[in-house]
Amino acid sequence: MKKCKGYVALCLVLMMIAATLAGCSNTAKETAAAKKDDYVVKIPVSGGLCNAPLHVALDKGMFEEAGIKYEITKIETNTVDLMVAGKADAFSEMLPAMIQQINNGLDVNIAMGIHTGCLKLITKKDSPINSVKDLKGKKIGVPGLASSQAIIAQRALLAAGIGASPENMEVEFVVYNQPELPIALKNGQVDVIGMSDPAASLFVADEGAKLILDTAVDPEYKNEYCCVLVLRPDFVKQHPEIAKKYVGVIKKAGEYVQNHPEEVAKMQVDKKIVALGNPEFNAGILKTYKFIPSVPEGKQSFKNNLEDLQRLKIISKDLDLEQVIKKVYLEFDK
Repeated sequence: MKKCKGYVALCLVLMMIAATLAGCSNTAKETAAAKKDDYVVKIPVSGGLCNAPLHVALDKGMFEEAGIKYEITKIETNTVDLMVAGKADAFSEMLPAMIQQINNGLDVNIAMGIHTGCLKLITKKDSPINSVKDLKGKKIGVPGLASSQAIIAQRALLAAGIGASPENMEVEFVVYNQPELPIALKNGQVDVIGMSDPAASLFVADEGAKLILDTAVDPEYKNEYCCVLVLRPDFVKQHPEIAKKYVGVIKKAGEYVQNHPEEVAKMQVDKKIVALGNPEFNAGILKTYKFIPSVPEGKQSFKNNLEDLQRLKIISKDLDLEQVIKKVYLEFDK
């Protein structure tokens, strides 16, 4: 009788353990289901040549491979405005132009430097101007006073010892729409223009114009990232794992561009993503950039821009740059 009672007790204990394990299993499944994130990332797509990593990621199905759901956002305005409106979660943007917006209170995260190069200062082929050092007293055409083209010009002027701050401006900046800049230069309305690729390189090739600064090869800027990966802060906070995966995809895609510039340039033209240039010419431009996306080098480039703009008094001298970097710059992958 005692043996039977012991057997029954043992069966009851085993049944309780099995029930507990089953409950734990169900709880684990429920937790895993709760953690599953089906968020659809909003990605704005532009036809810029140097936006090649995103074009590659879309063309090669890299987002799908990473398990990222996404939708393409139509660019009706600039990407920063789209982000502020919650219509863009991740995009590539020229770093110099971001600084003043961040200084003015823009809430944004930067996660990685994407590539170097793409900004140029150009003059006429017969101009006596041969370098930035010759720009004192000259007129410089730019697409905007807070544009990346204007800021790289100011930073280069600062390095050359020429006044480029609001309090000591030894050049004159004149604003034109980018398509009008070459015309303004040819007509003598300005002495130099600031442009970005591929329009800049096409103008140099077609007109035999003279480069006085090319950030892709200039010793001061050739290792500095001009374009960075920008993320919407709420996207990062609410979907950190997806944001981290997104950074990984763009890194992988950038490395693909670095290793296959001819294939990428052909794809961009064949699929009518990039309207300017031809595959051979555009591949030549891509080869002058360093498409090796980097978190630490992107951070250093951010710091370089902040420091120079503070010296230029474009951003406040009282701004704590280390705190700005800590707040803005993410380091998913150090």
